[in-house]
Amino acid sequence: MKYLILSDIHSNIQALNKVVDNEKYDRIIFLGDIIGYGADPFLCYKKFLELGGESAMGNHEYGVLNPLSLMNFSENARLGVLHTIKNLPEEYVNHMRNLPEYIQLDDCIFCHSMLDQPLDFSYVFPEDKDSIFLLASYRRMSELGAKIMFTGHTHKPCIFKMTGNEGVEIYPSKDGDIYLDDKLYIINVGSVGQSRNSIPKAHYAVYDTDERKVSFKSVDYNIREAAGRIEEEGLPELLAKRLYLGI
Repeated sequence: MKYLILSDIHSNIQALNKVVDNEKYDRIIFLGDIIGYGADPFLCYKKFLELGGESAMGNHEYGVLNPLSLMNFSENARLGVLHTIKNLPEEYVNHMRNLPEYIQLDDCIFCHSMLDQPLDFSYVFPEDKDSIFLLASYRRMSELGAKIMFTGHTHKPCIFKMTGNEGVEIYPSKDGDIYLDDKLYIINVGSVGQSRNSIPKAHYAVYDTDERKVSFKSVDYNIREAAGRIEEEGLPELLAKRLYLGI
């Protein structure tokens, strides 16, 4: 089985289309934040549903459903969610209500953020190997019988490997393959629609369960068009500029 794993699309239909057209896979799983920030939430959610509609709940979906949570958002993020609310039909919002906190398939878990309290949407960045949220996620993985968790949220791809006695090793990810041993892994696949690792591309991962191989990948997409759409919709200029910079 080859899983195509996508996170943080953020209403960037240009990036989403390019990734899906670029890959061969058996099943596609989203890790949340299909919407928010970008110009085209309707087109992205429509495409997501056409691709099977399997996703964990992201904090931007949660913001659409629970507007009080927008108090914890930055101004740019809040404006992106409000733009989404104006542009999504009721049937899409109703589908969004049923997104799970996480998806478990055999020994794999797919979750937007950390696993212990998924709807708290805690941030664990690549340098945070001693994070209490990371260690709590490993403990929850063990309880669920999972060996690997795929996550997003920070927009920064990386690999966390549990080495024993709650020791964690961190590996920065570059495009390429890694083969997993019998340790526990938490793997951030990065962002399709709004990269923040200074590489302005669409980032994602493919997991081959037969080979236990994770392939980190990225593709160029039409940033000019995506940024232009943000400007057309009257969203903050920064949201367009950062696509060119990958920050």
